[in-house]
Amino acid sequence: MLSTMLALNDAQLALVMTAAGPLPAEKRSLFLERVAARLRLRGPHFTDADLGAAIQVAVTGLIQSAA
Repeated sequence: MLSTMLALNDAQLALVMTAAGPLPAEKRSLFLERVAARLRLRGPHFTDADLGAAIQVAVTGLIQSAA
């Protein structure tokens, strides 16, 4: 179980939800875990650019694993 909560503003949450939406339901949890792990590496203060990069890496990894 993850011990650290992440704080996202409304726009950041919308980005995550938009990116997760097209994924198969069974891959969404892994996607969210990957995004959270990358953001935790940035520390408690991350930018929108950090979030975008984390989303891109998480989606790319899931797409490659499905191929």
